[in-house]
Amino acid sequence: MTELTLPHVQLLLDRPKGEGMIVSCYVDTSLAGYQAVWKQRLKNEVAQIEQRLAEDHEARRRFTRDMAVIRSVLGKPVARRARGMAVFSAAAQDFFQVFASSVPVRDALVLDEQPYLVPLLETIHRQRRYLVVLTDSHRARLYAAAWGRAHLLEEIDGDVPRRQRSAGETWGKQQATIARHREDHILHYQKALVRQIQKSWGDQPFRGLILLGEHETLAAVRALLPPALDRQVIHDAPRSWVGRQPSLTAKVQEVLDAALCAHDKRLVDELERRLRGKSFCVAAGPQEVIDALRNGQVGYPGYLVLEPDRGVAAARCTGCGSVFTVICEVCPVCQATCEKVNLWQEMLLFAARHDIPAHVVEGRPVLADHGGVAAMLSREGPWEGVAAGLRVEKRPSP
Repeated sequence: MTELTLPHVQLLLDRPKGEGMIVSCYVDTSLAGYQAVWKQRLKNEVAQIEQRLAEDHEARRRFTRDMAVIRSVLGKPVARRARGMAVFSAAAQDFFQVFASSVPVRDALVLDEQPYLVPLLETIHRQRRYLVVLTDSHRARLYAAAWGRAHLLEEIDGDVPRRQRSAGETWGKQQATIARHREDHILHYQKALVRQIQKSWGDQPFRGLILLGEHETLAAVRALLPPALDRQVIHDAPRSWVGRQPSLTAKVQEVLDAALCAHDKRLVDELERRLRGKSFCVAAGPQEVIDALRNGQVGYPGYLVLEPDRGVAAARCTGCGSVFTVICEVCPVCQATCEKVNLWQEMLLFAARHDIPAHVVEGRPVLADHGGVAAMLSREGPWEGVAAGLRVEKRPSP
């Protein structure tokens, strides 16, 4: 399944403008029985929008046409294979676009003059690639894995002699020699595996390392990994090379779901720690975060933490691009015309365009008390260097 990228979002932003509105539909297809659940929810959402359009018969006719197209897409096999679907339809503008995602999305149905992009941007920020290593004593496979998929990168087959058993004093000495010879081959294989892990890690922008295999082999491999790479291991677990067991994709899915929950908790814990300590390395609140983004204070190792979309309206200048949490018709900076926008969408879009990690977590009191958004800063002032005490390592691109 194709990974969603910023150019996909740009397709929607650059679509031909015309008369009428656009329907943005998101469906979480990762849940069992989603079709029955979404069918009822879709019915309720459609009823509300149709009531809103009761006096505009032409707009209602276009909306009905858009929904017929959307329902058709959601009934196709591609929707059942995906974990999330995003469908955009504007009948009046002859515009239609579908994205199937390996990452679940939040259910939503929005009719507006502009496409609703928050769930799509959340998906882009949430996509992560991981390096998965499956190994036993003498062979390994390396995969590039993400939610819902795993792609084989490399196979290694070490020349390790089989175990041999013998009896008697003479044969016993030969057995010891054979055992040492085998151990040398195993060590040679393990070093070759570590070299390949280092190479594969450097070739692609992975966000973590998952090790699966025999416990003894995994312990030996981790002992040989450079410390910087060992810190990237998010999970290691026993897994047989042969035999009946859940698919590798299912296992990776299980690991990544657990890793994401743990990751979100660490983010919120760090946010609380900084706010309690009144650290200069955090900005809390919509306008404070917007100012920090505009001033370049949220570059790596900074990042955004947001609650799910609150639907807060903001103003964006059509001239200089400035965003304001107070609705205004004229930009106070350059006096150009301002347009009404979704605040969460603007922050997530800015982060995607400037390679700033953004993490959407379920509502927590620490975020609720500050308007639902905070930013971990990389520098105290716009022109200063990275703040002291922040560990900086090379970060792979999303």
